[in-house]
Amino acid sequence: MRLVYLQMPCFTKEMDECENHFERWIYILKNMEILERMPWAAQNAVFRRLAEVAEVSALLKEERIKYDRALKRYRDTYNAMTGAELKGRAEGRAEGEREKALASACSMKADNMPAELIAKYTGLSIETINDL
Repeated sequence: MRLVYLQMPCFTKEMDECENHFERWIYILKNMEILERMPWAAQNAVFRRLAEVAEVSALLKEERIKYDRALKRYRDTYNAMTGAELKGRAEGRAEGEREKALASACSMKADNMPAELIAKYTGLSIETINDL
C-alpha cells in the first residue's frame, strides 16, 4: 500500500500553470470554495462530472430535497420504461420464434413429413401440427 499526503498550502500553482490532470485536480480541490465556474469542464468528462457534483452539493436543503425527488422520479420512470422494453423484446422474440416454427412446420407438412418428426424439429405440439 502506498500513501500519499498532500499539503494544500504548498501547492502554489495558478490555473494556467497546471500542466496535467493531477495538478488540475489539486488546483480544483484547493480552490473549490472560491471558484465560480469549474475550469477544464469543457475539455474533460471527469471535470464536467465534478462540476455537476459540485452544483448539486451547493444546493440549499429545500432545493436538494426537490432535486432528490425529481431524480428519484426520473430513475423510477427510466427503470419502468427499460423493464417494459426488455419485456416487450422478449415477448417479440418468443412470438417470432413461434411464427418461424409454424412456417417451418407448414413446409414440412407440405413435404408429407410425419407429425412426430415435425414436432421433434420445431418444438410444436402434435395437436398444433395437425391443426395446420
